Amino acid sequence: PVEPAPAAVAAAAAPASSAGPRARFVVQVGAYSEAASAREARLKVERLGVKTYTQVVQLEGGKRTRVRVGPFETREEANQVLSRLKAAGLPGTVLTL
Repeated sequence: PVEPAPAAVAAAAAPASSAGPRARFVVQVGAYSEAASAREARLKVERLGVKTYTQVVQLEGGKRTRVRVGPFETREEANQVLSRLKAAGLPGTVLTL
């Protein structure tokens, strides 16, 4: 089963109120410590016709692979994709870049 690292997801989230006039948004599906879990999450999202990308980051607990969708120019666009993911039973969080 795919289990995102909630602490890593929460740590990556920027407060929505910090969004400036040129803010961009992404949907983060999760941050995974195992490459196989990240690949599985990507495949599930891409089966919905949504293109993903990954970002490897070094955190206190070790490396994590973030699976993300975007970027989007508006929060509304990001929320629409998030709704599609959630309707398919997938996790996600809208983050401000």
